[in-house]
Amino acid sequence: MSLQQIQTPPQSLAEEVVNRNFQTLEAFATYGQRQEMHSGLTWGYYGGRWGGFSVADGTLTLSNATNYVVVQRSDGAISTSTTNTNWNNTSSYARVYQITASGGVVTAVQDHRAGPAGVHYGDAGSLTQGDGLDVDAAGFRGIPQNSQSGNYTCVAADAGKHILHPSGGGSGDTITIPSNASVAYEIGTTLTMVNADSNSVSIAITSDTLTQAGTTNTGTRTLAQNGVATAIKVTSTGWIISGTGLT
Repeated sequence: MSLQQIQTPPQSLAEEVVNRNFQTLEAFATYGQRQEMHSGLTWGYYGGRWGGFSVADGTLTLSNATNYVVVQRSDGAISTSTTNTNWNNTSSYARVYQITASGGVVTAVQDHRAGPAGVHYGDAGSLTQGDGLDVDAAGFRGIPQNSQSGNYTCVAADAGKHILHPSGGGSGDTITIPSNASVAYEIGTTLTMVNADSNSVSIAITSDTLTQAGTTNTGTRTLAQNGVATAIKVTSTGWIISGTGLT
């Protein structure tokens, strides 16, 4: 890419040239450091547009610890935490910065925006296969995990992933495939469910039809401990599910 550059001074209206260059690159500045707003444990960042969302300039309040700054993929909201739970949940969150602070000042900064799970990697987080509604999009080398310990309704970004019901998730939990009217997965989409808990987990569907492979059984299925089941969308409102430990 070739940008219009400032010529050897003096140059008339050089500031306009610089501002145009900034406008060209502003998408990559979204969630970037807004230095003039930094002060002690106050961290400033630039807004812009990301993932179809309008992001306003803003600030975060850091802690005297390692701060994990992430963006929620569903709405573009930025947040920070001293635990890495959201940082490691790359299905739902994109990474921004890892900031270390001590004695009321920032002592170290790691910029993860362009990393494999960062906000500017691929199409606003290619780990989510874009919006999850294109079965022909470049996909994963594995089957990424979305761990959910309670009742959970799948979202577009879960396409091609596995939903884990972890050990200790509890009894009576249900993983629900949304209706086509709610989430228009393309035909050919797969959703895999894994149950690591001693309690069985239910796999349900909202209004559309879920059929157990090799049978005429439809509706909610039950997945036993250490069971694995994959649902494939075969029509606009029909899925077929098969697996081990599935009844």
